[in-house]
Formats: sequence, structure tokens, C-alpha cells
Amino acid sequence: MKYWACDEDRQKVNAAFYRTAFASNEGRPHWADQLVACEFKVEKSRDGAPQDPFDDVPGGVGGVSPATSNRGKKNRGKIISYAELIFAVQQRIAVFMLLVLGRKCRFIRWDRSGYVVTHAFDYYVQWQFFVSVLWRMSQCSDTRLGLDPTAHRLFPGDADYIRMTEAAKSQASDIDHKERLLSDDEVPKGSFVFKYVREAFFESVKDKHWPRYRVEVPDGAKTRTFLIGKPTFQAKGLAGRGTRGYVALDCDAKDERFVWLKDAWRAHYLLVDREGDILARLQKAKVPKVPTLICHGDIGEQVTYTPQRWEEKNSEPFLYPTPDAMSPLSNVAGPPSSSGQKRKFNADREKGDMSPPKGLSELPFRPECPLRLHKHYRLVVEEVALPLREFKFGRQLISVVKDCVVAHYNAYEKLSLLHRDVSGGNVLIYPRLVKTADGRFKIAFTGILADWEMAKETTITGPRQPVRTGTWQYMSVALLTGNKDVEVCDELESFLYVLLYYATRYLTSPFNDITIANYLDEFFDKFGWLDGRWVCGDKKKNTIASGDFEIADSGMLRFNSNMDDVLADLLSWFKAHHVVTRYEAEAAASRSAAPTPQTSTSDLKSDAALAPVRPRTVPRMSLPRRKSTKLDGPSNEDREMARCASDHTAVVVLLEDAERAIGWSLNDRAGDRIPSDWRTDSTDDLDSTYISATETKNKKLKASGSLPLSPA
Repeated sequence: MKYWACDEDRQKVNAAFYRTAFASNEGRPHWADQLVACEFKVEKSRDGAPQDPFDDVPGGVGGVSPATSNRGKKNRGKIISYAELIFAVQQRIAVFMLLVLGRKCRFIRWDRSGYVVTHAFDYYVQWQFFVSVLWRMSQCSDTRLGLDPTAHRLFPGDADYIRMTEAAKSQASDIDHKERLLSDDEVPKGSFVFKYVREAFFESVKDKHWPRYRVEVPDGAKTRTFLIGKPTFQAKGLAGRGTRGYVALDCDAKDERFVWLKDAWRAHYLLVDREGDILARLQKAKVPKVPTLICHGDIGEQVTYTPQRWEEKNSEPFLYPTPDAMSPLSNVAGPPSSSGQKRKFNADREKGDMSPPKGLSELPFRPECPLRLHKHYRLVVEEVALPLREFKFGRQLISVVKDCVVAHYNAYEKLSLLHRDVSGGNVLIYPRLVKTADGRFKIAFTGILADWEMAKETTITGPRQPVRTGTWQYMSVALLTGNKDVEVCDELESFLYVLLYYATRYLTSPFNDITIANYLDEFFDKFGWLDGRWVCGDKKKNTIASGDFEIADSGMLRFNSNMDDVLADLLSWFKAHHVVTRYEAEAAASRSAAPTPQTSTSDLKSDAALAPVRPRTVPRMSLPRRKSTKLDGPSNEDREMARCASDHTAVVVLLEDAERAIGWSLNDRAGDRIPSDWRTDSTDDLDSTYISATETKNKKLKASGSLPLSPA
């Protein structure tokens, strides 16, 4: 079978159901047109191993569980990847799949919360039931089969399809986004488009196999429409928010206007604010360096069904009801199992979607349910920004991060708002046309702090959803070590890790590329397992404790530039904060401990009488004694540096001073320091596919350490 061009991984599902108008006989899996995917397997492999990705468990919770055999895990990973690809290529609410295993088969329904799967049944014996299901599916509308009715497919010849093709063509008025002073003839006379924006839109429509859509986005009581092609950004993994970002064409704008459209399945809980509502508040408060809201809204009543199915099968007070063993339709329930060994977790570096702790926090939201409830949501903002990896030199990296700290400071001071997901994927570059003091114009790179969907006011106490928020690789040591609320110091520590990651990966340093890749992997992707929860990895924890960036063989990370001083100063502040916080916690625990009862003299005499001291059997000698482990109190210098770790102004001043310092090179960028053929350690847990922090540009990694996709 031939693969389909829009699939970089060249996956080959065995068959699929199509509408008659889209059916093809060329032997390719047309991922854009499939309604129901079909996978065929013999019941057992040549070595006798069962091929079924699931096990029927009579009397168990839901009656079906994920197979634990290596063959079952592998096949489950394969069908998950098929469903993930269909979600990526099409505009979907759910995906249906038929899995045939010799004489048996299963039907599966996938959504962004998990999946519902039937018992395996013999379609030869139960042919009437099997045929009935297939006939009913053939009579279903596209919406019933999981397609999103607010996304309208475009085809060659459609006016909007042609409009997209024309908009992708370069124009003489387009401006290069390189930082520079503009000559008089470069200054735009009216509206203009940066070249990188139009090029990104061209990349989204150049693949004729990738479908184009006109999608609807709520705008108060009205509805606006936008034209999209292939997503510029796409979060890895099937379960979760499934975030996709598009350079979109605004259908309602008088002039040609490109915007950024975000399509996601947001956490749907009563007290969780929508990102657009947060952006509107930021704009009203005149918080700088944040995205400019155009419109946003929930997409109808599109919510994930799998958690509802779990509730139906596990309704209180009978938490684990006995399933109807005679019914061929069932579903799986129960939290996924996980290993206690230390493993690697790999999430999408450019805005991760699957942090290790998610779904495991002890919160009052039916914690026994392994499923998150999601609702479909779209957001449109004006700025089509560049990812942080596009910075050109170290000083520019400092400047962009500084702008985002300023945005964070203003949100905190004006609205008591914490971002709670400061990460490399959310610190963006936005080129602006700026007028200088002498009346000239220049292109300047500025920073934008994006993705405010997890933001929360400090005045709100208690969890609002049954997950820990944040991107694992950039979270503070304190957040990854214990249960605590996010504070300013945690967010500022995350900015340190953003600087560290991008400086290490893209700037010149005296270490070879393999050493750099291994260091980033160990610092950002490793984690530990303690008392039933994922905790901070040793490299990050030891770095904060020691105050040194030890990279390998007792060597210290260095760039031989001003970046060394910036990172060292910031790290010293967070080390001091760690020392002060630990000391104060132990002092508080000591004060709260109950005093030891005093022993009276009479008791001593009585004890001596009961246990008389025996005469020495060896000569007396002086023995070395272990010194007291009582911590000395932090010094005044420690306390002052610890204060800086929670002070936006201190961090901004430090970054501004570094930005203005002399000695920066404009040629300190080395390109990507992670070799294209570098690989992290991995195992065969294929329940999820995702990208690590140290993912190479050319190949996708599959590694253990993720939360498995949860069944209902």
C-alpha cells in the first residue's frame, strides 16, 4: 500500500469507509477523506502471541482493559497514531474505528479525553449485530460520525479556496522582518505584511493533499469566519487539549489580513476561565506584550463524551458496577497503571501538552476518574508571532525574555494574575515597526507572553481542575517536588529555565553537540517517582541546590559571553531562595513540635536502680562524633538574594543591564546544537507518541514516561 503525502510518518491504515464522492481506488489512505478507519490483524501472530490491543475482563470494571503484552501495546500504539493523525488532518469532534482481529472485531470511539471500546465479538456468529452497526454508520450524517459542523471543507474551484491560493502569493509590499533601521524607500506607505507571515500561510496551503477549511469562531452574539489550511503548530498526542495553531485569513476584514487562530479542547470546569476572557481583561488593564484579542468562544456544545461514559459506568454510590456481560458494547474504566522506576518524560517542547503530573493530583473532582473533561474552543488574535528559537543572537534572546517578564509583572500588579505556564513555547518573538526618537523607522524584535489559558488570580484559592498546571520541563523545583500553589518566584524561575534552554541549545559554547543534547535531556526531560507521584529530576534539583550549572565531568556550562553572568546571577537568587525557604520550613516545623516531657530526679534514680551501669570492659578512648545536622540560619546576603527571586523588578533590571552591556557578539548563534541523529533512551511503551524537549528536527521520538491514553 502506498502512503499518503500529507503524512510524514507514512502510516498505512489497512482500509477505511468513505463517502462515495471521495472513494478512491489508488491504494492510498486518504487521511483527509476517511470517515471510519479500519485496521485488520490476524488473531494471533506467527509466534502465537495475541494481537488484540485490549483484553476482555469478565466481571471487571467496564469489562475491557488495555492489553499488557508487548504485542498488544504495540498494536494499541499503532491505532492510537492513526486516530491522532485523523484528528490532525481533519476538523473532528470524535473518530470512529473498526478493528478486525481474525474472526473477531471491536468498534472504538476516540476523543480528546480517551476512548470507548466494545467487547471483542465474533462477527460471523453475531453477524446480524455486526451488519446492523455498519448499516447504522452508513446512515449517519458526517456530524454523527464525528466531524465538526462548524468547519466547512473547501475544494478547488470554491471561491474561498481560490482566495487562499491568491493570498499565499508574495507581494511587493511585503517587508522582511530582520531587525534593522529602514531606509526611506523601505518604509511602508500603508498596510503591509511581514514576509515570514505570508510564507507561513503559503506553507499551510502548498500541500494539495492537506484539506482547507472555512471555520466559524464566536464573536459575542455574532459569528466570524476564517480560512485555514495545514496547522503551523500541532501538539503531539491524542488525549489532551489537542492544540493546533493556524496562520489564518480573516474572511471579514476589508483588507487582506492574516491572524493567528488557535483551536483547542480546553479543560471544561466551572471555575476555569477561557483564555479569551483573560486576554480581554489584560487588554482592558493595558498590560503590554500580550496577544491582542480579536474574537473567541466555545464551539457549540462540543464536549468530550468519554468522561460522561465513565460516569455512566461508574455512577455513585456503586463505584465499580458489574458490567452486563451479555452486551457486546462496553467500555474500559480505571486509572492507568504506571511504573515506579525513574523514567524519562518527553513532551512537546514548543508548548507541551502532556506534563507528567496531569490527572494525578489529589483534588476534589472524583480523583478516581482518570479522564479530563474537555470542551472545543477557538481563539483568534492579531499577532502572528515567531517561535523563540528564531532569535538571532544572545542579546536578542535576553531582550525578548525581558519583555515577557515585563508582561508578567504588569499582569500580576494590575490584575493579581499569574500566568502559571511560563515556557519556551509561550515566550514568542513579535517583530514591530517602531518609530525612533529622531523620526526614523526600524524593525525591532519584541517579546510576547502568550497562552494565558492556565492563568489564575492569586486571590482565588484551591484547585479549579483535577490537574497540576504548567509545562513540566520549565516548572520550578519547588512545584515539581511538593504540593504548593504557584507563586511569583516559581514563575520567575521558569523564565530562568527558558533562558537556559534556548541559550544552551542555540548559542556557541565549548562543549560538543552530543554533550549539549545529553545535558538538555537530563536537565529538562528526566523525572523521578516518589510516593506515587512524579517529582523533579536530579539534574534540575541539584542545580538549584548547588548553584552551579554542571554539564559533564565536573565541567560547568559556559558560553564565554555576557550570558554566563546573567544565568549565574539568576541561579544564585533561586539557590538562596531554596536555602531560605528550606530553613524557614524546618524552623516552623521545629516550633510546632510538641516539647519533650522533663524527667524528674526521682525518675532518674529509679531508672538507675533498675538498670545499674556495668563496669567498663575496655579502656576509655576519645571517639569521633557526628556533627549536628542542624542548619545554620541564612545570611543577610542569602535573604537579600532570595528576595530578588520573587521580585519582578530585580529580574527586569538584571536583564536590562545585560541587554545594554558591551561585549555581546552578533555572531554567537551556533544553530541547533542537537544532532539530527541524536536519540534519547526509550522503551517500548507506545500508548502515546509525543516529542521531547530535545527532539531533533527530522525524526519523531517515541519514548516512555507519558500518561497512557485513558479509556472510559
